[in-house]
Amino acid sequence: MIETGDLSNLPELLRRNMANWEKKGHCNSHRELAPQYAYGRHRGPAPKYAHPAAVLICLIPISGSDWTIPLTLRPTQMADYGGQVSLPGGRSDAGETVWRTACREFGEELGCTTEYMQPVGELTPLYVYASRHLVTPIVAVSSLRPSFQPNPDEVAELIFLPLRDLISDEAITVGTLKRGTVQFDAPGYRVGEHFVWGATAMVLGQLRNMVREILAEQIQEPWFM
Repeated sequence: MIETGDLSNLPELLRRNMANWEKKGHCNSHRELAPQYAYGRHRGPAPKYAHPAAVLICLIPISGSDWTIPLTLRPTQMADYGGQVSLPGGRSDAGETVWRTACREFGEELGCTTEYMQPVGELTPLYVYASRHLVTPIVAVSSLRPSFQPNPDEVAELIFLPLRDLISDEAITVGTLKRGTVQFDAPGYRVGEHFVWGATAMVLGQLRNMVREILAEQIQEPWFM
């Protein structure tokens, strides 16, 4: 069981830890949340025709030392991921950095400023074969809670995932989904009435593992005489 305690200094602890994520094996943590339906297609190098993209995992302060992460429910009519819960983000414009992409898309989708956000680091890029995007997840921290005015063309509902819920021992569950005539199981997270799965769950799973490792390292071993 992970003791969560005071998370007020988490962004700085994450910043230090993410610099060494490859050495600690977090690049393999996507597999834990990969849906059965993916058949391993998220693994391996992305094809040359993959479009660069970025998503933003923004840690927004709430009461005390807690954080929450905004997610979006995509309108059902959207071509890509309609009806699914996603992280704010999208395709990079030519010559655009992934940080700029993540901020631009976050602002456009949620109708808010990103001027109070600071980058913490990058997670492992993930090839999303369904949309042919190579997605770089950016972790950022906001110094205040933005005023959101979601774009209804891109966001059917704004959802908040408390960080403590994400890192709890009971967070990961399995849902049964249907695509066309195919029914399959997928690991993910319950956020209220919503089920988060697929690439979004895989990205959040890597962050979850990092935070849990950081918290475990903060526990001091008792001295024995």
